[in-house]
Amino acid sequence: MELKFLGRGAAFNPKEGNNSAYFIEDNNLFLIDCGESVYRELIVRNILEGIDNIYIMITHTHSDHIGSIGTLASYVYYKMNNKIKIIIPNNPDKNKYLNYIENILEATNCLNKYDLVNESELDNKYKSFDNIRYYETIHSSSLTCYCIVFDTNNGYIYYSGDSKETSTVERLIKEDKEIDKMYFDVTLNEGENCHHLNINTLNGIIPNRLKDKIYCMHLDSDLLIETIKELGYKVV
Repeated sequence: MELKFLGRGAAFNPKEGNNSAYFIEDNNLFLIDCGESVYRELIVRNILEGIDNIYIMITHTHSDHIGSIGTLASYVYYKMNNKIKIIIPNNPDKNKYLNYIENILEATNCLNKYDLVNESELDNKYKSFDNIRYYETIHSSSLTCYCIVFDTNNGYIYYSGDSKETSTVERLIKEDKEIDKMYFDVTLNEGENCHHLNINTLNGIIPNRLKDKIYCMHLDSDLLIETIKELGYKVV
């Protein structure tokens, strides 16, 4: 399974576009996050041509990860005669996650333009992955945030979202799981007020055998890009 990126930038780095990835199986588009610039990229790149169903995974509700979901929901409803399908965790935090998503959709007049799909409903239904699982992580204290793990025929794919901690990926490494790829939000910033993963923290937990499987994203500066490459990691 290959993730393609519509943007790879942090919230305040608009030249790189909002961080968002996708893959397509047959006529199904699977989209991770839907920030302010994402709808435009889907249209400009003609990605929705031939697509029947759009499944969306939202890691958290900061606007650079959900800001154009209302426009996309309306487009799918009126132009494609369908509804977006939002994949949710088995037990979502209703106060700081699911309610926030639904409030955003209500505020954009999209209450009847989406369906919720529990993550387990997709188990063993697609060739690209066996299952999708959300794991709660730490990013912003005011939001419930998730990283996402795909179980595929080629191993696990880890997608950090905006996680500033590494407990899920450390567990995968400790359990010696077969890893296909890992995608990390990284930054050069550090300290108590940093809400993203410092690149040196990442470098401290990745064994050499996995280094070529690491892709960095959510980029906030050109200096960060240079540092990522100097450490031997890939940039999406």
